[in-house]
Amino acid sequence: MLATTLSGYLGYGNVAGFLFQKGVVSAPPRSNTSGAPTTTASGSPINPITGTIEREHEPINMTDEEKEQEAEKLFILFERLEKTGALPPGQNPIRKAIQEGKLG
Repeated sequence: MLATTLSGYLGYGNVAGFLFQKGVVSAPPRSNTSGAPTTTASGSPINPITGTIEREHEPINMTDEEKEQEAEKLFILFERLEKTGALPPGQNPIRKAIQEGKLG
């Protein structure tokens, strides 16, 4: 009960270490009865992990060329993860998309 209230007010991400030290090794159940608000007075949603207000973000407008450059950067980063062994070859989402024909 205390873990639910504490994480409801501060965000689970902020109290996870404290709860682990106290022997609570799993996330408390998400409950509206914790006493902590799930929205602000103005109705903005509160992120349960960070305990911060979630604001709507403006969509990022990119040209096709910029999108392609970003895709190439991601491809290179995933390749590096594979080469270092941090990502198993079967788990590379870029490689999976190419094999499934989703990327041309």
